[in-house]
Parts: sequence; C-alpha cells; structure tokens
Amino acid sequence: MEGHAAAGPAAQGAERGLPGAGTPRQRGDGPVVVAAVTNAAFEGDPPPYSPPDPKSVHLLYPPFPAGFSQQVPVVYQPGPGPGPFPPPGVPPAPLPYTTYDGQPSTGPSPAGHRQPLPKDYMVESVLVTIFCCLLTGVIALVYSYETRAAIGRGDMAQANVASKKAQSLVLFSLLFGLFASVSWVIYVLVALYL
Repeated sequence: MEGHAAAGPAAQGAERGLPGAGTPRQRGDGPVVVAAVTNAAFEGDPPPYSPPDPKSVHLLYPPFPAGFSQQVPVVYQPGPGPGPFPPPGVPPAPLPYTTYDGQPSTGPSPAGHRQPLPKDYMVESVLVTIFCCLLTGVIALVYSYETRAAIGRGDMAQANVASKKAQSLVLFSLLFGLFASVSWVIYVLVALYL
C-alpha cells in the first residue's frame, strides 16, 4: 500500500492508460480536447469561385412582381452637345456674385460702389518682428501674407478678416515692444543710480 501511495497520481494515471509525469510520451500523445464546437461549413479549404449556373438563376433570384414590365432598357443615341449658354437671343443676366479674373478692375462693382482693398500690414509686420516682438511679429507676418493671398484670389471677406488680425497683432507687438523697452530703461536707471 505504501509503495502504491508513493507512486502518486502518475502511477494511478498510468493504470488508467493516461500519460503522466512518470511515463514516457508515446507518439500521438498530446493535449486532450475536452469539448470542441466545430462548424461544418468552415472545415477544409473554401471552394474555388465559380459564377452561378445560368440554369439555376431562377432558384437564386425571385421572379419579378406581377405588375412589373420586363422591358429592355432604352438606350438613347448620343445627339449633338448642349447649345451655347445663354441661348441666342437671350441677354445675359448679371451674376449674383462678383467675379475676379486676376486683374484689378477700374469700373464700379455691380453694387454701385467699390470697397477699398484691405491693407495687408506687411511692412509693419516686418518692422515689429525685427524691433519689437519676434513671436507676435511672425504671426502678424503670416496674417499679412494671408491677406495678400486672399486679395489675389478675390476673396475680400477673408482678406478683411486676415487684415484685421494682422493689424491687431502689429499693434500688440508694438505696444509690447514699447513696454519692454521702457521697462528695461527704468530697470537699468534704477539699478545704476539706487
């Protein structure tokens, strides 16, 4: 009994025919699957693609409804292209928006009065970048360039917005530069004479 207990679970498994720690592994011994669910539809390689058999189309697709006419689609022959726009004899109407062809116009706009082009503040941006505040001066340069680009493509609304931002940044840079300069002068004077 004592020898039997010393053998432990490996010997008991060997008695039942199960491989254990004390028995050498045999060919074919491996993990035992306790429960497995297989799907018969996905076993093996998928079949090669082949189009459906024309004789079985009526099985794959239902027939047309009762009131549906099975006419062949009508294919129209290409005719002459569209005529000129507007047709001859019709005067052209004014467009609802202003067109811009890349050249400044000298005549009045359709609204009757021409707005002045927004200022781009490019020179001022360069000067405050060099002499006052580098960070806000560079951002003002970006908006100045955006103003010029918007004017070039005829987008006056975007040009006005960018011009206002450039103007604000130039003013802020100038005031910040003046404040920093005056503060520095006061600091030096106080440090030297007190």
